[in-house]
Amino acid sequence: MKFHRTDRTDKKWWEIILWWEIRRIPYNIVMLLVGLLSFYICYITIPLIYIIIGFLLNVIYTLGWIVELIFINKKTSRNIKQKYPRNTFITYLLISALFVLGFATSLII
Repeated sequence: MKFHRTDRTDKKWWEIILWWEIRRIPYNIVMLLVGLLSFYICYITIPLIYIIIGFLLNVIYTLGWIVELIFINKKTSRNIKQKYPRNTFITYLLISALFVLGFATSLII
């Protein structure tokens, strides 16, 4: 079973939310590791900003399943319904990691 796989396009609302929330755990683990790496990049002594960034990134993560419920699940083709969760999750993970690392390197300069 692949982690990012979405086989069905006729999912109920709770299945959509469950798909995203199960993947929030590894997302937060990856972001924790990226956050620790960024500590070593710029030697942050007050990690409060990272707590705020982590909270905001998780709020934005929630938009993934909200958008899927409101727009993608109702008005799009089968192909988009199948690809949206996987592509959005991977893209958001990469953008979040680059944001945190970019923030850390901007503090060096």
